[in-house]
Amino acid sequence: MITDDLIGKALRIATGRKIKDTRAGLGYTCVLLDNGACGLAYTFRNELGDGCGVLPEAGNLIGADAAELIPWLKDKNLLKASIGMAAVNSAINVAAKKWDSGNVLTELRIDKGDTFGMVGNFGPILSRVQSMTDKIYVFEQHIPKNSGFYPEEAIPRYLPDCDVIVITATSIINHTADGVIGCCGRAREICVVGPSTPLCPEVMGRYGITLLAGSIVNDPEKLLRIVSQGGGTMNMKPATEQVLLRI
Repeated sequence: MITDDLIGKALRIATGRKIKDTRAGLGYTCVLLDNGACGLAYTFRNELGDGCGVLPEAGNLIGADAAELIPWLKDKNLLKASIGMAAVNSAINVAAKKWDSGNVLTELRIDKGDTFGMVGNFGPILSRVQSMTDKIYVFEQHIPKNSGFYPEEAIPRYLPDCDVIVITATSIINHTADGVIGCCGRAREICVVGPSTPLCPEVMGRYGITLLAGSIVNDPEKLLRIVSQGGGTMNMKPATEQVLLRI
């Protein structure tokens, strides 16, 4: 499973590291390690329900070993899974590393005759792709009226026919990534996108993924404030940098 591989990689990197801070915001969750590395993950606030939105461990996370939180990525509680994903990304998405910048909209290789699939609607990407091909499938959990999108249940039927596929990194958090990737056998381009994306070619490449479009945190203290004050993707821009990694 992709979660197991990511957890294993993060545990090896974060050996001996402690949690300096963690914030579970309405839009995103972040984890800050004692070496200043910070990772992000999406918060599934609408899916948490009444009971699962509360953590028994709350108040005791700061000072914990990173190795305690990283395996939370596999937890059924999606808030714990978000914290686990942020902890994984704090180990993997290191800001000090030299990353490639760029725009995923121009990096995607789509021909007129291609069939395009997108798991999770990214508006700017969809607008760009609509000018490149008319064979498009967009899959969503919650389908807007008259959108023409497809339910998640339709993924096994249509995704295997797609040549280029974009997958939201939140599928790793809600444990649907393996099922989605298993339907991508024909695709020549598989891109994982979003601030939750683990920038780990060693793991992601094993699953046929060819392009990662994620974020690194270059101002952790500012990000902590933004996340804890309910900030979303646009709010986080002053504290993050979008990067591309072709595998």
